[in-house]
Amino acid sequence: MNSNEKAVSVSYSAPIVSKAMRVLKMILTENENPGISEIASKLKLAKSTTHGILAALEETGWVLRDPITRKYTCGFTTRKISQIATVRIPLVELARPYLERLSVELNEDVFLGMCGGTHLLILDQVECSKDLKITARPGTRLPLFAGGAGKIFLAYHDPDNLDDFLRENPIPRFTPYSITDPEVYMEQLKEIRELGIAHDHEEYLMNVTAIAAPIFHGKKNRRRMVAGFWLVGLDLADSPEKMQRAKELALETSESISRAISTR
Repeated sequence: MNSNEKAVSVSYSAPIVSKAMRVLKMILTENENPGISEIASKLKLAKSTTHGILAALEETGWVLRDPITRKYTCGFTTRKISQIATVRIPLVELARPYLERLSVELNEDVFLGMCGGTHLLILDQVECSKDLKITARPGTRLPLFAGGAGKIFLAYHDPDNLDDFLRENPIPRFTPYSITDPEVYMEQLKEIRELGIAHDHEEYLMNVTAIAAPIFHGKKNRRRMVAGFWLVGLDLADSPEKMQRAKELALETSESISRAISTR
């Protein structure tokens, strides 16, 4: 079982850390400084727990309490770190030229992403030249069952663990065309593993077609899926010829990126 498979089969969290992050996020995103009662109520936390979290965040400089209103705002530690923080994932820079080539060739939006346990995390997007397009900034989270993108990640997880995962996590019906039958879904994942590519038409978003492919790291028996990419089009399914060409190019791009990151 690789790390991605473990992420699907086991959803681990440190409860107090999760609560602290929720508190911090609320303070940073609210239009007005929230007080302890408002934070506890909105996040459905015990007031005593909220008080303890805020005390720790204030002590370490992540939040600051206004001495007059007694409400909370961003702390100087948070401000300082946000100004110097950089997301460093070499894969993004390595994959970018290949994804740009794919986007230009098909004139469609292309996304690079990874599995974040119970969700997909977008790492990069290459935008096409069309006026009407799909946009999602790096850092955007998508459901693990998000159409073709979700299928490509789930297809390469251990089948036994995946079967348990599907039993515990019903497949959402995003649109009338979403595949929610676990047996049918599992059959599709098996086919995706054989073909090395996934696609969906209106299963996650209406009028949207997606084609997804994996990115592997390593060679032979040590080869594992570490990320994936998917191209998204509003009119992609209108042309069978373009769909076939898109699948062929996606497979070529998958092999090229996998080879590039595995030889570094």
